Amino acid sequence: MTIKDEDEYLHPAPEGTEGLWSDNLWFSFVDREADIHGINHMHVTNKGYARFSTCLVIDGIPMPWANKVPYHDIGKFDKLSDGGHMTYEVVKPQEELRLQADNDKYGYDVTFTGRFPVFDYEDCINGNPLKSAGVYGGHYEQGLLCQGEFEVRAGPNQGRRQINCYSHRDHSWCDRFTHGSPWEVEQPNNLQNTLGHYWPSIQTDNFHLNAFGLMNTDRATINPEQVPLGGFLSDKNGSRPIKDAECLDCRLELDGRSAMSFRYRFTLPDGEIIHVKTGRKYAQSVNGLMRGENDAECLLDCYEGFFDFEVEETGERGYGVAEYSIHPPFPRWRY
Repeated sequence: MTIKDEDEYLHPAPEGTEGLWSDNLWFSFVDREADIHGINHMHVTNKGYARFSTCLVIDGIPMPWANKVPYHDIGKFDKLSDGGHMTYEVVKPQEELRLQADNDKYGYDVTFTGRFPVFDYEDCINGNPLKSAGVYGGHYEQGLLCQGEFEVRAGPNQGRRQINCYSHRDHSWCDRFTHGSPWEVEQPNNLQNTLGHYWPSIQTDNFHLNAFGLMNTDRATINPEQVPLGGFLSDKNGSRPIKDAECLDCRLELDGRSAMSFRYRFTLPDGEIIHVKTGRKYAQSVNGLMRGENDAECLLDCYEGFFDFEVEETGERGYGVAEYSIHPPFPRWRY
């Protein structure tokens, strides 16, 4: 593991970088008791601006919020903020982080503490699989405990609620949003064939299991070392790379984009094979701020589904996020 405490902060673009470079920080809420699910995202660029967003579903109602502000400081920060609506603080690197939000619909003040050690995606079996998307300075992830207070300020169920749930975070610094898009994007007739990546974050009382891979990959025709694959298992023995993963099934609603269920196969660090399936679906949101410099164009439809999970071999149960993407984004233009 090569992640250092200073990697918790913002990274300058590599020398010679001309395009868009950014730090991206992602945190999940999966609280079944409070009925609050979603993600919190910060996108800080080398182009003089930063995006702050929450893509939350509260009591089953999508309630996203987003803001874009001038930002020029790269490096260590006391607090990363858009000026007051959203504020992020590294209390103790790799161990304790604080996130606050304040808008007309809701506000929260939560602390994330590490359940397990940080996992550096460079330690995946074949290195960081995300590098195929461009220049990656780094990428790490971590299983967390999220605790704090959430206030719903609008709607029929206003009031304060306690957040107490397992969570997940990732932090990357890269040029993933700098690449151009085609003049026209053809919409295929069979959306099932356009499934992109899968990325489950499975959280139980005993472990945290993550994987990244591509759906609809014909493994029989590809060198195993060339299959984009990553992920890790965190438990009482620490955080270490899994050996293999595959999304065996992804069932979509009639709209061709909303996921109903998933089933995965994982080969754990010791070679044990387990199968994990989703159970109850709680909420789904779309990370609508997968943007480059053009605020009107969505570059990636990255869906976040929130589910119960069950290990088929043992019956152990948990919950978490089942992220996936569908290409091309639709609608492409969002303004």
